[in-house]
Amino acid sequence: MCGRIVLSKSPREIAAAFGLGGVPDLAPRFNIAPGGLIAVVMSGDQDRVLRRLVWGLAPPPGGRPVPGPRLINARSETIDRRETFAESFARRRCLVPVDGFYEWKKTGGKSQPYLVRRRDAGLFALAGIWDRWEYPGRQVTDACAIITTAAAGFMRPIHHRMPVVLAPEHWARWLRSDPAETAACKSLLVPDESGDLLAHPVDPRVGKPEFDEPRCLEPWRPGHCGQLDLFGGTATDHNSPEDHEYE
Repeated sequence: MCGRIVLSKSPREIAAAFGLGGVPDLAPRFNIAPGGLIAVVMSGDQDRVLRRLVWGLAPPPGGRPVPGPRLINARSETIDRRETFAESFARRRCLVPVDGFYEWKKTGGKSQPYLVRRRDAGLFALAGIWDRWEYPGRQVTDACAIITTAAAGFMRPIHHRMPVVLAPEHWARWLRSDPAETAACKSLLVPDESGDLLAHPVDPRVGKPEFDEPRCLEPWRPGHCGQLDLFGGTATDHNSPEDHEYE
């Protein structure tokens, strides 16, 4: 799954890395939770553009906004067959720029968060899809989901799933959102075995969305909580995000 992301780089760095037509107005975020707005990159009329969409698809039964869990993740294995996601996958693909994401390792019924980043701490792109709903009264909602796949080798001791990381050479194809490219794009939805990513444990307070500061990224030294390593894990009293990922 992918339940929290980081986008802490400067707007100029983001614009340069993703070839945007302008510099976005974004503040650094260190613990972005579902349900709020996240930055996504799309193809514009001439240049790539960055927009802020609600993180979590919520199909509108009866044509009205509904409360409750949103679909924050979409499984790569069934994304072209599941009705909720298939049209968005064919026509409305996007990139989710991040410089990290969090995953929780469950041990003995409790959880320890880990931060996954590039070795150089640079920006990278997660595969996303988006959709739009227009409700009565001209209320329009644009929302997105992050696509997940089986965990790469380095992730397996932590969690069995991970977000799809798209290499820069595949961004242009992904963003064309041409239905004729659907099969080719599905072939990109694989675990990241590049060796560019690594993980380290972080402060258990990351489980609380209000803990959103640079200290979120620092390696966690558990102290009185006990010894912690990648394969052993230490239980915490903080909640991990719920996994709203569907077949």
